[in-house]
Amino acid sequence: MRSGVWRVVRVSAAFVVYGALAAAVLGAPVAAERAVEAVRIEDRLGTVPVELSLTHHGRSVLDTGVLGSLYWDQTGALGFGARVRVTDTPQADGTLASYASPRFVRANAVFVSAPEQVAGAYGDALRSQLLGHLMWRELAAFMVGGLVMTAVFRARSPIPAAWSRRRSIISGAVALVTLGAVSWGTAAWLFARWEGNAEVPDAYAMPGISELSFSSPQSLEIARQVRPFLEKNNERIQERTRTYLDEAEESLAGELTVRAGDLAPRDGELVVLAEADPQGSHVGTRVRTLVYAALVEAIGVDAFAVRTISGGITSNGTIAEAGFVEVEVAASGEIPTVVVKGDHDTGTTLEQLSATSATNPHFDPTEVSGLRIVAGNDPAFKTLFGGTVVNETGVSETELGEQLRTYVDDEDPDAVVVLLHQPRSAAGYLGLGSLDDLPNETDDRPLDLTTPVDDGIPDVPPGIVNIGHLHDAELPRVVWNTDGDETTWTVVNQLGTSGGVEERPTFNRFSTPYSAPLKRVSIQLQYVDRETGLQTGYASIEFATDGVATVAGRTDLGQSE
Repeated sequence: MRSGVWRVVRVSAAFVVYGALAAAVLGAPVAAERAVEAVRIEDRLGTVPVELSLTHHGRSVLDTGVLGSLYWDQTGALGFGARVRVTDTPQADGTLASYASPRFVRANAVFVSAPEQVAGAYGDALRSQLLGHLMWRELAAFMVGGLVMTAVFRARSPIPAAWSRRRSIISGAVALVTLGAVSWGTAAWLFARWEGNAEVPDAYAMPGISELSFSSPQSLEIARQVRPFLEKNNERIQERTRTYLDEAEESLAGELTVRAGDLAPRDGELVVLAEADPQGSHVGTRVRTLVYAALVEAIGVDAFAVRTISGGITSNGTIAEAGFVEVEVAASGEIPTVVVKGDHDTGTTLEQLSATSATNPHFDPTEVSGLRIVAGNDPAFKTLFGGTVVNETGVSETELGEQLRTYVDDEDPDAVVVLLHQPRSAAGYLGLGSLDDLPNETDDRPLDLTTPVDDGIPDVPPGIVNIGHLHDAELPRVVWNTDGDETTWTVVNQLGTSGGVEERPTFNRFSTPYSAPLKRVSIQLQYVDRETGLQTGYASIEFATDGVATVAGRTDLGQSE
């Protein structure tokens, strides 16, 4: 009796599971077609807000709206291409004239210099979303199939006594083939009606570029007139960049030959490589890759604890910058990288960073080489050129710093390296109205960085506070913690731009990913006592706008033994 019941249960369960699997398989064609149509990604091409979707008519499309469409005779797997639709006016200065302005062209130089990198990033994003849509639709089909089979089982036995086994197999096969044909037919009908599969009208070919064409003669004429400028400008950028990199490499080698001994840490110390605001500059990243390799060779990789980036990793926080994020994190080789989000970074940037070896300890202290590091991600986002500032968190930069201070105080009083992006956040963390309230050097009062004083500032957690945002390095400032039984200190470091990026772009002066830096590329070496975690000195390496390197020797900080 028991064996008979158990057999019915097993057969019934198999009936339901196989039915659910059959539903998922039979529904796959329709699910795949629906998933293809559902793919939508919002992003920015440089300064232009866009929506990405899929096409299947032998071409990829850039639909600008007012200026018509651009067609590229290239597709990916299974003949699918990308449709990039402009959804708003450029955020460079908010006017339609921006489409053809030098500002717009130079800001989007990455799409001229490295289109394969951009295409790869977008291809990965589209593929990932497509698979996600397909997975959820198949899961829904599986569950619906299971529920239907359960209802059928309850209505009648899964093993009809009047049917022969052979008849059941034949009937089931016929049903599967019929339902499969219906599914494929429905998917084909839907796919044929999909606008992404519609035939592309006759287009106007771009002379000299066989794969490129335009939807209107007016768009073609604009492209023909702009093309010489683009090519000439791109050649000029590449030539200046080569000259800059050659000079940077040669002058760095000369400086390190003289200064390498001055940069080595003392006994009981480690070095933190501190930088901020690379902001998508591939040239700045190449320079720092040279620097870090040269430093490791000169003083050994064991001398370095960690590399920190105080925000501003990307220029616009877009999907297309995934390639930059990858090479930026890899610039320091074996030295681990810890980052904080800046106001030009987005959630997309954080996702890209999570795919690398970088760590983002947002309100989550992490220990690296014995140093405790915590970060507070900037709550705001500023588009390229500062056209739009968005903060949907309801938390200001100052409040972010205050909240991080409360968190650190509740954790423990040990020394901590704090990564923030904006000075306002640092002021909130330190309990000040502004960083201008910190001691500053004046003509009649030199700033003493090694003698404890009562600076009038209530004690703060000892350690380091690194910030960026301003793109100009300043001398470190020491907050002396003298209210307790033991004197400690906290060093506030305003870092420059490690990408040499102009933070106040004008019509004739702004940075691009592949052009030579417009400001000094700046890196700071921070010497930290292994035992206490306190910063005991700093040195700097900078590259002028002509590529000439300057290596400044060590300056002591804090109270000496």
